[in-house]
Amino acid sequence: MINISVVCPTYNSAKFIEATLETVVRQTRLPDELVISDDGSADDTLDVVERFLSAHAGAMPWRILRNAHRGPGATRNAGIRAATGNWIAFLDSDDLWELNKIERIGQEIADHGDANFFCHDELLVGKNGQTSTLVYGGRYNGERPLPPQLYFANMFSTSAVVCRRDLLIAHGCFDESLMSAQDYELWLRLSPFMRPVFVHDILGRYVERAGNITSSSLQRRLKNELLIARMHRHKVSAPWFLVRVGRILLSYARQFARASLA
Repeated sequence: MINISVVCPTYNSAKFIEATLETVVRQTRLPDELVISDDGSADDTLDVVERFLSAHAGAMPWRILRNAHRGPGATRNAGIRAATGNWIAFLDSDDLWELNKIERIGQEIADHGDANFFCHDELLVGKNGQTSTLVYGGRYNGERPLPPQLYFANMFSTSAVVCRRDLLIAHGCFDESLMSAQDYELWLRLSPFMRPVFVHDILGRYVERAGNITSSSLQRRLKNELLIARMHRHKVSAPWFLVRVGRILLSYARQFARASLA
């Protein structure tokens, strides 16, 4: 049986969470459960969520977890552990789904009985309103091991992922000590056990928001990406580890330069 629980972490999301939830309750195939996991929001996020879901009480079972502020990894983990479905669909509180997302992924799950991890394409909505397509897994080679491929390029986006709950539980869920890139670290940790399917349909929208890229946030992200590269260096040979570190440093040098001009 395919039971899909949606896990939606929130943190000071009052301005945009309603639009996100609208794309859940209007699905052509409703999920079996919605778990809102709040990271100790200081605004009225939970009031907005409760009013919205109460107005759509008959749509699906839902619950709200009121957590202390511990960061995105701990918040997602609380949602995963509380979920009752055998599949988890992640949805960040500022992203949007196409209305056939759950129906389409449910079909893919039924068609690929051996798969335990699905990822679909997304539409990137830039801060200026311009859009472009994010094609995940475009360079994935099913004839080669996944771990070294994933080590050099993240092929997954959290709000585009639907995966087996038992896969997450068996391998420790998100690293709660990482305040950024904890999703990428989890995918790397899961990669030896993944049986992925890439669905090349645009089933979601990744929304960029103004003010989320600052010099301090870039510094934290750079530190975490270098840490993750070191944590998973066993997935590649030593020379390729150095190549990966060089690519990270070059990428962030460019991002720092763009941020300084913004």
